[in-house]
Amino acid sequence: MTGAAVVAAALACAVTPAQAREAVMPIENGKAEFCLSKTAAKRLAQAKIKLAATGGARVTGKQRQCVSFPLVEGTRDYAKLKGGVSFRDRDDRLDLTKIYNHVNKSPRTQVHASVNRAKARQADFLTYSIKRENAQVTPEQIKAVDVRTKLTAEGEKLFKKTFGKSPLRKGEHAFTLNAVADLPKGAPAALAALLGSLG
Repeated sequence: MTGAAVVAAALACAVTPAQAREAVMPIENGKAEFCLSKTAAKRLAQAKIKLAATGGARVTGKQRQCVSFPLVEGTRDYAKLKGGVSFRDRDDRLDLTKIYNHVNKSPRTQVHASVNRAKARQADFLTYSIKRENAQVTPEQIKAVDVRTKLTAEGEKLFKKTFGKSPLRKGEHAFTLNAVADLPKGAPAALAALLGSLG
């Protein structure tokens, strides 16, 4: 496993056994939390757009609004989140469900997006990069810490389609992501050592 793959595993909060790299595994006690950046929170408030959680997700935080998702499964390439998020004003809503954090060659948060309850379509909503300081590993847990996500062009278009204009711009820091999960049995013993090779 390369250094890049180790960082990818940290964000997905799951590491598969070497002999079954592509297998899907349940994640124990895993969660991912997306917290609005100060700028994003301010612009959403100015546009009178509220953030809500759906399904198994929940809104957390008071001054800094966040949405917390249980992590239900993962591989070396992705983590699946349970629940969804909704952006709403008095008349319109943008619903994001079936949320996956992909951590392969193109790290991104992929969603199924529905504008005003229309048929949901797949979209890349956020992108991010992972640095050495974003990954923390112990024998029991793996974490992704303070990962800055940016709104994609598709994300900006979804906001425009829903609300007439987008409160956030493409490439703007939208959320900060933190994720944690217990390491499954059979995770590579050399994981922590490999992290030391990252830039």
